Amino acid sequence: MAPVNVVIDSFQECYGPDAPTLLPDDSVPTHLAEEAQGEFSAIIYNIIQLPCDNQAAASQPTTRYIRRLLQRYASIVEQYTHLENDKFAEIMMEYQLKTIGASEIPDPRASCHVSYIVPFSEYCNPDENSQRRKKHIINIKVFPYHNDVGVRKVWEAGAALTEYLIERPELVRGKTVCELGAGVGLTGIAISGLCQTKSVHLTDYTEATLDNVEHNVKANMDWVKRARCATMGTIGNEGQPVTSGYLEWERFSEGENNTVDNTVDISSVAQTIHQTEATSMAIAKRAQVIIAADVVYDRTCIPPLVSSAQRLLSESPNKIAIFATTFRNQQTFALFETELNQAGIKCNYATTERMNYIFPCYYDQPRSDVRICEMTKV
Repeated sequence: MAPVNVVIDSFQECYGPDAPTLLPDDSVPTHLAEEAQGEFSAIIYNIIQLPCDNQAAASQPTTRYIRRLLQRYASIVEQYTHLENDKFAEIMMEYQLKTIGASEIPDPRASCHVSYIVPFSEYCNPDENSQRRKKHIINIKVFPYHNDVGVRKVWEAGAALTEYLIERPELVRGKTVCELGAGVGLTGIAISGLCQTKSVHLTDYTEATLDNVEHNVKANMDWVKRARCATMGTIGNEGQPVTSGYLEWERFSEGENNTVDNTVDISSVAQTIHQTEATSMAIAKRAQVIIAADVVYDRTCIPPLVSSAQRLLSESPNKIAIFATTFRNQQTFALFETELNQAGIKCNYATTERMNYIFPCYYDQPRSDVRICEMTKV
């Protein structure tokens, strides 16, 4: 599901593209007039009346989302005119009444999907060299009211990191990538399809997050493989280009786990999505690029995070880490930079002002608060 403002903006762009922005009286935008209100309600009806098979149900908007979308559109309409369309009034009333007498306590088990349109090139015919631009939807399952932040949403820095790598695919092209604190998995899924990575391994440490990221990988694997086939010429039996597994920074950096078993065979990793902790450690150690987003939020997590980064970067002079961090607390961020400096990790901040905005979502902070740094071991 796209943010309600994005949906309304898209409706404005699509509704009456040849019509003037304002009606003749120069007071009511075309997409808010009575006829447009009816068209908007018709779109909502078409969505909620989709066949409820398993695939459709997975992407079906929740009642709460539909109600919020209707309320937002209605509030914009009322800034210029009245709600005059009967069909819109009917569906508005229907969704208002659905909540009367019902509990409004959020359910941590309730999930929904956020969807993003991503463009990629695909051959029209295997025998032709011409390509066409196609659009595909990446569906990411989230649990908005869960107490585990890893499954709650697509976080600001995760979206920014994905956009950064899509615009700079040379950073990960042909390389093995491991993500720390992968959350819902958007970054790894997107770059696997669009950036010609050799492989991507997504790691996290809570059961809820790992279950959810595995679900998201499976749900989007068909597109990932088709996109890789289009951009890299890979065949359908290449195995799993995106995998996931358990990796906790503190355990990884502590003395008793400080030696990764170098005998772990990762040659067969691509045959399954879920990997063991030992395999995740081995993959992280041998990965050429380490990525992470929104992992600098708790002061207690910073020492083991930096220690893990130091250990991983020390494996090879050509190894890099790319972290995206939302600037929330000055003291926490300062501690992160101090720890990096003490660990001998050089951090170069990237320019992000002109990045394409591909992944809009319900963000608590503006995208300008996200800082992306490329790190290497001095």
